Amino acid sequence: MGYLIENKDFDDILNLLKKDYKIYAPKRFEKRGRYSDTDLIRYDEIKSLRDIVYDEKSDFSPKEVIYPITQALFYFTEDEYRESKVFDKKILLFVRACDINGIRRLDTIFLQNGDTEDIYYKRLREKVKFVLMECKGGWDTCFCVSMNSNKTDNYSLAIDLIMIM
Repeated sequence: MGYLIENKDFDDILNLLKKDYKIYAPKRFEKRGRYSDTDLIRYDEIKSLRDIVYDEKSDFSPKEVIYPITQALFYFTEDEYRESKVFDKKILLFVRACDINGIRRLDTIFLQNGDTEDIYYKRLREKVKFVLMECKGGWDTCFCVSMNSNKTDNYSLAIDLIMIM
């Protein structure tokens, strides 16, 4: 089953979802790339369909959303310590099939590797729902087809963006 949704209507849907979700997708950061005249594409919160970079490969992995580079684990005072808290909202993550398969590898490492699960990874991971972005074709640095990671059924929603703006 599929639905055809106009861009303005999609933004209305995103605004409704923002009440319960933090929404992340590949986003362009102009003039912040490796060189002074290049752009950077990385996962960040989006506000609109126009924020999503659909036709270019991201420079960074979406794993930064659920496995942040820096993260407070504990807070200490003289008399006590407590575990850090996580924001209340769930996470909606727009990703490609190869990214979902990559996150599945992280799940194996942090949740099924030995007797103890990584509680800091688990508490963020449990909040994530995937929106599968269809890949129209690979890029010169992709190897997902040769590794058979261009397919998945581990997603909540799938989209095929037809950008008519």
